[in-house]
Amino acid sequence: MDIIMNKNELKEKVEDYASKVFFYCVKRCNSRMDAEDLSQTILLEIIQNIDKGARIDNLDYYIWGVCKNQYNMYLRKTIKDRNNLEYKEDIGDADDSKTALDELLEDEKIRMISQAIKLLSKDYAEILYAYYVEDKTLKFIAEELNMPLGTAKWKLAEVRKKLKEYLDMEKLNGKKAYVPKSFSGIMAYTDDMDYNVHDETSSLLVKNLLYHSYDNPCSIEDYSIELGISITYIKDFVDKLTNMQLLKKVENNKYVTTIAFIDARTQREVLDIIRYSISDYQNAVIEFAKEHITEYKAMLEDNSIEDNLLMWTLIFEIINYSEHKGNIVYTKSFTKGKWEYYMAEDDYKVHPDEFFISCNGREQNYNIFICAFPSSPLEFSNEVGKRLNYGKAATGHFENLAVFNYILNNDVLYSDLEDCYENDVKEYIKLGYFKVVDGLVKANVPVIDDKKFSSFMSKVRKNVKLKESFLKMYNLVRRVIEKNIPEYLMGQKDFIVSCSANTIRSLVISKAYEQGLLSFGENDDYFVYNMYIRRKEII
Repeated sequence: MDIIMNKNELKEKVEDYASKVFFYCVKRCNSRMDAEDLSQTILLEIIQNIDKGARIDNLDYYIWGVCKNQYNMYLRKTIKDRNNLEYKEDIGDADDSKTALDELLEDEKIRMISQAIKLLSKDYAEILYAYYVEDKTLKFIAEELNMPLGTAKWKLAEVRKKLKEYLDMEKLNGKKAYVPKSFSGIMAYTDDMDYNVHDETSSLLVKNLLYHSYDNPCSIEDYSIELGISITYIKDFVDKLTNMQLLKKVENNKYVTTIAFIDARTQREVLDIIRYSISDYQNAVIEFAKEHITEYKAMLEDNSIEDNLLMWTLIFEIINYSEHKGNIVYTKSFTKGKWEYYMAEDDYKVHPDEFFISCNGREQNYNIFICAFPSSPLEFSNEVGKRLNYGKAATGHFENLAVFNYILNNDVLYSDLEDCYENDVKEYIKLGYFKVVDGLVKANVPVIDDKKFSSFMSKVRKNVKLKESFLKMYNLVRRVIEKNIPEYLMGQKDFIVSCSANTIRSLVISKAYEQGLLSFGENDDYFVYNMYIRRKEII
């Protein structure tokens, strides 16, 4: 056990020599890459020898002995032209001297300067290394890089400032170090877009690049330092995001993000406000649904569907139509489309009845298909969320909408299906979209005339209890968002408020389920009664 402890102690002490060993190699090698390789070889040999049980009485003497031996091997194997090498001291001595680079770094570790060099653009890095490590004159450097002497002097001054900024950041003990955060995009868009903003912002790097300049103008160098990625690589991202207008160039060659980021704390504050104030609205929705279920059922083409199954679409659409959206407009206008978009942080605590329900619609040949589904992970959902998840519930993203028109607009015998529709019809019967009644294929979900539906839903908009109880919550959420987004993004406020308040849907539906107003039917594997069809008049 003592031997193991001694080995571990020796390894810990070797770590303290890492920066000195690297600096030893930097001052002797032809390139930074050679210096990194040599220092790693030296440290690896020392650690391996410790593991093998090497007797080390004087660690300092032992390490510099390994340095000398490995450097001699490097000279024999690698360096072809020794004429350009200058030695400042005997290579067998420990490296205790002060150089221009020592003075620049003061007491900072070599690891930090090495990382900083990697973040610099190529011409800056070449000047820094040539001047401080290779001891070349500025005149020689200017000629070698084919630039005026004045430009070389200016770039050297600039690189000193950039290094100082980086080292000052390191002194903050990691407070500004890159710790990536996970965000999900919330989006509304038109169909004529050439690209999907979700796809363009899917990578963790892009999300955090945008987050870094959210209400915080940043230069390309700022991004590079914050994310630890080379300037050339960052510039490609910045150019692309600027072209898509996700970044906007402002004064001093800096950029600011044009979409809002709603952090976990703000999201939790919104959810708490909704939970605190939703009771009146829950009661108003459920009361309205109970009072009007018979009227709703009478308007359907097939009124044999059970009340507890019809309640899904009725309650959902009461919520959808009572939401106050009069002030919500597109604030992002592009030549090839319009969209709304913001980012919400993923890491926040939710209750089981808090899940996001999205409303999707598809239209073809005068029919509109509507459905709802939650997009939250299943572990955050109660029984309602689990049964309404994307994989089990109707979502509106059907492969073949034409098959619905075929069934809705014709008296189709199951025994006489057209070949082009046969497979889809049978699949949709299996899933529950269709059913067979007296040999005919019929829709197994609510189907209602569009004009009747609009007339019925006008009652929802006019209902005072629904409107007042909803606006009570909505305005409280609006205040939270207003105080948590910058002034220059206030034009997106109403879209953000509307999406932030979408958990209202899950809270109301969950309460109705708890009261026994809703059921899931017989099919445990799939659920379609979150969907209905509005049939438009053919003109």
